[in-house]
Amino acid sequence: MENDLTVRQAARGIRRILIRQSDPEVCRTVAEAWRESLSPNANITVSAGAPASGPDALAISLTSPPPGDAESRLVWRGNGAVEMSASHASTLFPLFSLIEGEWSDRPVSAFVDGVTYRPAFPWLRNLNDFFVGSLRTARGFDRESFVRQLARNGFTHVTVNGLGVPRPFESSPPGDVYHWFYDYSPDLDQFVDSALVRGYYPPDYLRANCNALRANAALARKYGLIPGLHINSPRSMPEEFWHRYGYLRGARVDHPRETLRPRYTLAMAHPAVQRHYRELIRNILAEVPDLGFVHIWTNDSGAGFEFVSSLYAGRNGGPYLLREWKGDETIARAAAANVMTYYRLLAEEGRQANPAFRLICDLGPFFAERKYIIPELGNGIDAGDFALFEEQPGSPAHDAIAITGAEVHRKLDLCDNNVLGVPAPFLAHERLGEASRDGARALLTNVAPPSLVPFDINGEVVRSFQLHRDEPMESLLQRWADQWAGEDRAARLVKAWTLSDTAVRAYPSDIPISTFGFPWFRLWVRPFVPNIDVISEAERAYYEDFLLATFNNPARVDLNNDMMWNFLTVEQAGLRRREVDEHVLPPLAQAIVLCSSVPGGEDRAGDAAPVFADLRDRLVAARCYYTTMRNTVAWTEAVHGYMQASAEADRARFRTLGEEMVASELANARTLLALWKGSAIPFIPISALRESLHIYGENFGELLERKIALMERHAHDEPFIDPDYMWRMKT
Repeated sequence: MENDLTVRQAARGIRRILIRQSDPEVCRTVAEAWRESLSPNANITVSAGAPASGPDALAISLTSPPPGDAESRLVWRGNGAVEMSASHASTLFPLFSLIEGEWSDRPVSAFVDGVTYRPAFPWLRNLNDFFVGSLRTARGFDRESFVRQLARNGFTHVTVNGLGVPRPFESSPPGDVYHWFYDYSPDLDQFVDSALVRGYYPPDYLRANCNALRANAALARKYGLIPGLHINSPRSMPEEFWHRYGYLRGARVDHPRETLRPRYTLAMAHPAVQRHYRELIRNILAEVPDLGFVHIWTNDSGAGFEFVSSLYAGRNGGPYLLREWKGDETIARAAAANVMTYYRLLAEEGRQANPAFRLICDLGPFFAERKYIIPELGNGIDAGDFALFEEQPGSPAHDAIAITGAEVHRKLDLCDNNVLGVPAPFLAHERLGEASRDGARALLTNVAPPSLVPFDINGEVVRSFQLHRDEPMESLLQRWADQWAGEDRAARLVKAWTLSDTAVRAYPSDIPISTFGFPWFRLWVRPFVPNIDVISEAERAYYEDFLLATFNNPARVDLNNDMMWNFLTVEQAGLRRREVDEHVLPPLAQAIVLCSSVPGGEDRAGDAAPVFADLRDRLVAARCYYTTMRNTVAWTEAVHGYMQASAEADRARFRTLGEEMVASELANARTLLALWKGSAIPFIPISALRESLHIYGENFGELLERKIALMERHAHDEPFIDPDYMWRMKT
């Protein structure tokens, strides 16, 4: 009987796969994927009208959206006819992944009355730099497999506006590295031009970026994802622009202690500037008509609004918004109105082209202006809550947003790009559960690209929660451990994942420079010695060329300093060192032993070895990363402690701590170098093009060797930090 067969068995009898010509491209994608995986003898038929399934036929279609959230549905009729329908393109490929995977061994009788898939989060968007930042250049990164994986995991939206060229157009004077901040979240004018800026960016530069944007959007479309932009905006203009249009100068937006040349944005209050941005967004929409959202971050990385209180250079702007000094509240109200002018402008244009278009604005920079901006949200303008800093779900700010009808887009960072593929499945599941219980509907989170992390258990947790949130973690982990390691090795793999999870959750989150800023300060390749300044600048140039610090920034000689403030006290640094020593490194060591001692010789050993070898190298890299971060705070404890101590016994104790720190980091650097030379696993992102502020290059091993040589030479120097470093002059 047909109904006694499993889905996989019955699918082999399908001879026709029917799709409608006018339906989105994802219908064709699913049809081809179904044929390849489940029905190899089927032919795909494209018709002008709605496909009507019959015996031995699968009909795939999009239906009219129902009230409420998106859904997709599978019905397996008693006569062998199969119907697969979706209310939104974004739910079709996830449904196929369920059919191909978890449901393939179920009897078709379970689907006679239909089974419906509804995502846990109606809006699930990728959060990482692989499509919008420097990691787009990572060697081994495959764009299509990444987008396919996002669709398989139930993601609904994807950012697509990474540059199509190796480096941004923005330049800097010698010694200024601020231009590297323009490498990610590029603004609208990096893809299309307007009458106002025509000629200030080379046509081939814009064409390359626009082609990349269109290609990424096409990939999103292929798998049913909604493409959108994440931009730092309004961003500064090329220096040459101000030679002609100086009167349109708006706010200075760079950080004066991080640059050697000021950057300015346009004065949004001027009608010519408003026309410019309308033209830009219209031209973007002409290139990507199905653009579904624009997410704006501002007051950072060369972007900002006039007269907001949190501009790095202080409140400032052009002559059109405020014509004389006013009180703080008057300024804040005017600045907020100016911000909303830009938001409404983009939202209006976007919704004319696509009624479902959303503008998402991060409110973090608007400390004084937030109370005036929030009531103006809604009507297609949403908020990103991860920039509210002190605000939490249920706070007055969130309640005020809810009144407007605006959606709050919640950030959930579930994996670290500094070491790829480090498992923390229980932590990921807990955080997804917390977001769901808090009522989050729009979520930004990250999974690793499958071309770089083939055994991504964190990503499988995201998929499981999105596609069938009630699956117990035990069965989820067991299912994937059985598949990747075999039943006789599964318990060992789950134990390794659990130990890794223990280490990740124990790491103190307030150790400075632990996340996206880790590459900026070149911590893996710079020498950890008691007196960095005793090493000549020529010898330090190998890493300082891409260090986020101008020539007189003490961050060059002080691991506890950025932009001329200290992060931790000596006592705080010591506490965090001990936390890493006691709670982070031991479980990692146990997990590494588990992965390194997989018995061999049996038939299954060859099947089990790849997942354990892959995980072992990633855990070794993770231990190197956490050890380096441990040694940054150990450096602070030792060197700052020595500098502050007055008693000789205390100075001797801190100097001993410093020598222990150097020995620890030397051993750690040698371990990392051996891993780099001996492993084929892509455990960190490495640029296929060139090193930059955000990513290491193919010369990573050479830089480690230089670090080791300098540390060996200067391990026993007396601790010292020049207190007057910031007053140095450029030589």
